[in-house]
Amino acid sequence: MTYVNKESVTAIGIIFPVLTTISLAVRTYGCRSFSGKLEIDDILVVPAALLTIAAGVAMVIGAQMQIIGDHSLPAITAKEQHQLGKFEYAFWIGHVLDIGFIKLTLLFLFRRVFKGHAYRTPFDYANWTLIILVLTWTVVFLCFEIFACGIHPSVSWASLTSLRTQCVDTFSMQTGCAAFSWVLDIAILVEPLFVISSLNMSLRRKLQVSVVFLLSTFAVVAGLLRMIVWIQIQVQGTKHQYDHVLGTILPLIDQEGIVSIVLFWTYIEIGVGFQVACLPPCARHLDEVSLTGVMSRLRSLPSVLSLSKRSGSSRSDTSKGNTEGSQRIWASTYQPKDSSDQPYDDEYELIQGSNRV
Repeated sequence: MTYVNKESVTAIGIIFPVLTTISLAVRTYGCRSFSGKLEIDDILVVPAALLTIAAGVAMVIGAQMQIIGDHSLPAITAKEQHQLGKFEYAFWIGHVLDIGFIKLTLLFLFRRVFKGHAYRTPFDYANWTLIILVLTWTVVFLCFEIFACGIHPSVSWASLTSLRTQCVDTFSMQTGCAAFSWVLDIAILVEPLFVISSLNMSLRRKLQVSVVFLLSTFAVVAGLLRMIVWIQIQVQGTKHQYDHVLGTILPLIDQEGIVSIVLFWTYIEIGVGFQVACLPPCARHLDEVSLTGVMSRLRSLPSVLSLSKRSGSSRSDTSKGNTEGSQRIWASTYQPKDSSDQPYDDEYELIQGSNRV
């Protein structure tokens, strides 16, 4: 047994859809509260969320039906081969679309935050270049996934022999797909960091914004692990009796075990990538937390307790005093300002400085 089993596959199939739903809800609330209008990234994130949730549901169902998360030993049966092949075919098509939407969501978010009113800046050229590359990657590998076996996709799940002999080299295709995706992840990680350094903001504010965007590193690491899995499978091929995949040793005939590891890390990349895409818009809600107000309430707690102890001696006078004290204690409660007609402060600061990029 490996760490990829029925329980772990089911766990990520539940955890990421739940996190996706929460992130999408928080992002939608922020869009209505702060900007009041839909931007391109707000639209692109919806199909990304639906595909992420659908993939998670598929992972759970596949694990419960023992299509993935198990082992095909001593050998995979014809029925298991068909089920696994059909599951893979649908999953790989969906994963290209999902990752493409996630990357485009981030790039158009960067464009909204950093572009400002200036055109033909280095950022403008770099951002459009990455958008075109992501679109190209999505379309090319989507076509590869659909037509890897020509107009007869059933060949891919008929048997492993037919997959290797009658289709394109799907192992090389998946390795190239993962490698190009990872390179794009690196570029998307680096792009905002160069822009932040030139903005008209305090050093402290620059560090705060940089930390938010640096969390994209988690998506880069997840993509790297998926790429390593495919490279290991591609390099080892069918020359050895066992495959070494991320420290796990599996017999070459254990197709379900090997495929389950690849699917596991692919879905982790999708789930983490979606959280990263929603993180910058959701981070604005941290500004609603008034640490000063919270500390003031904690410091006032002994006074409240003292007032409560003296309430038995003079109920009428103390009742009035308690009311006034309570009003003073909670007077610092945060009241969010109406920003329906004003841009969000962080985005305003970023846009103000981006015209100099």
